[in-house]
Parts: sequence; C-alpha cells; structure tokens
Amino acid sequence: MNHIKYFIFLVLISISFEVSSQDTLDMKEVYIDNDLVYKMDGQRFTGLAQDKRKNGKLNYEEQYKDGVILWSNLYFNTKEKLVSDKTLYHKYKLGVIEKVIRLRLSQDTLEVKTYDEKGKKVLLEQYEDGKVTYSCEYNGRKKHGKEFCYDDDGNELIFEYNNGKKIKESDK
Repeated sequence: MNHIKYFIFLVLISISFEVSSQDTLDMKEVYIDNDLVYKMDGQRFTGLAQDKRKNGKLNYEEQYKDGVILWSNLYFNTKEKLVSDKTLYHKYKLGVIEKVIRLRLSQDTLEVKTYDEKGKKVLLEQYEDGKVTYSCEYNGRKKHGKEFCYDDDGNELIFEYNNGKKIKESDK
C-alpha cells in the first residue's frame, strides 16, 4: 500500500515540476523561426504564450514544448474563461493541425474538424448533447465519402459524395 502512495507522490511531483518549469509569456515575447517558437533570448520556448485584451481578459493562448506548438485555445469574450475553439496539432508534423474543436454557444453544439498529416480536412462532425447530429467525410475542401444527417422529422439520411459531387442512387 505504501508503494502506491509513493508512486502517486512521485507522479504529482513530476507533474508539478513540469508545470512550474514552464513559462507564461505574452505573444509579443516569442517569435517563430523555421516553424519553431523561441523566446527573445534565442532559446526554444516551452510554456504558454498568451494574448490578452486591453481589459486583461485572456483572448488566445498557445502551448509549446521545446519550440513545437501542441495546442491553442481561442476564448469567448464572456465573463467566464470559456474556450470557443481548441486546436490540436500533429505530434510529428510541425505546425500541422490535427483537430479543431469549436463550441457554438448560441446553438449549443460542438463541431469537430479532423485533418490528416498533410493538413487536409478529412472529417467534419457536429454534436448536440453528446450525440452526433451531422458527419461528413472530406478530401480536403470537397465532400468525399459518406455524409450523415437527420431530416426535419428526425429520420436518418445518408448521402455519398465522390470528389465533391453527390452520387445518385442510380449511380451506386
């Protein structure tokens, strides 16, 4: 039992060390060179780069590790610190977006765009109350594959696309 307590203690210490060793800087205090982000002293940046409004509220932030962007958050201009868009980046492709997650307050929906390692959009999904209400496969900018949605009566609809053109039932 004591081994588990020591293990948890070591994990907590290592997490707190990594968090405390990171910097939080203003976006103006970092710069980009060859897809890597550096502090003004020339060292690769690890930590958060933030942009704040004139009133001090957080507008945007990016998380970096050894100069490589991991994720970014765009915040709503509300009293609460609420993320409107979260962007995740591919681990092995510098600066290439993997997913964009968008919260729509007015419609109470969540939208997720997924990209391949080349940065081409491959999937768009929308959720309401944790349930997929829309899904469409893409080949970059064009619909390519299955599109799933509901009609006004709540019936499931599935369409197929090939390079942006809807495939008719007779063509299948």
